[in-house]
Amino acid sequence: MIKIIKNTLTTFNHYTFLLQQLVIRDFKVKYKRSVLGVLWSVLNPLFTMIILYVVFSTFFKVRSPSIPEYSVYLLTGLVFFNYFSEATSLSLGAIINNFNLITKVYMPKYIFPLSKVLSSAINLLFSLVAMYLIVFVQVINGKVPLSWTNLLLPYDIVCIIIFAVGMGLILSCLTVFFRDMIYIWSVILTAWMYFTPIMYALDMVENSKWTYAKDILILMKINPLYQYINYARTLILFGHVPTATQSLIILACSLVSLALGLLIFRHNQDKFIYYI
Repeated sequence: MIKIIKNTLTTFNHYTFLLQQLVIRDFKVKYKRSVLGVLWSVLNPLFTMIILYVVFSTFFKVRSPSIPEYSVYLLTGLVFFNYFSEATSLSLGAIINNFNLITKVYMPKYIFPLSKVLSSAINLLFSLVAMYLIVFVQVINGKVPLSWTNLLLPYDIVCIIIFAVGMGLILSCLTVFFRDMIYIWSVILTAWMYFTPIMYALDMVENSKWTYAKDILILMKINPLYQYINYARTLILFGHVPTATQSLIILACSLVSLALGLLIFRHNQDKFIYYI
């Protein structure tokens, strides 16, 4: 495994310029002929939060002692989940949509799913602007603490990007052999979103009288996206330093995902030419 990662990094150094160009291309294509352009990356999470905030705080009356400020709680979850959703969804077609280049010019094939994840990371940065606009408003209102712990957020961001890279490699590989993954993954993401405490608090499940609540709770806690989102909320919403265990868990999730992604991708990449 160490040898595989070392060889991958060596090859990566030779193709950094190509990766940069692919990332720039993907970013430009997304906003081609868009009037508002990258401003949508800021407005989209804000509009989504407003709609969900009204629905869940007004109609469903989501209340929990563990949520000091629901708008920040909700937006933090949305920003991180939306990044993962976009990065992995774009990675699905990373190989099959670039078959012309793959069949004509030699280049490391993992460059294509990696470029999708990194271009989505640019959108994540813009979305964080929207998130911190709401955070600062709530800081002024005294509902959220202004803490130095926000400076630790890049660690969480890097970890979720690495996690998305691993998942992107796996999904782009699977899509070459099973084109139905494009449709299956959208269903999985929908289920994953509701399975992740984005719009509700985890203690609402803990206090549920449902027979299988405890089993579902265990599954939710081993959900990697819950770990990344909970880490961000600990920093932003509560102003606390996450425990060493929390930091190690999100790092482990990222490294396991990356290792599996590299193994699966490298094992199957020579077969791509027969299917695309």
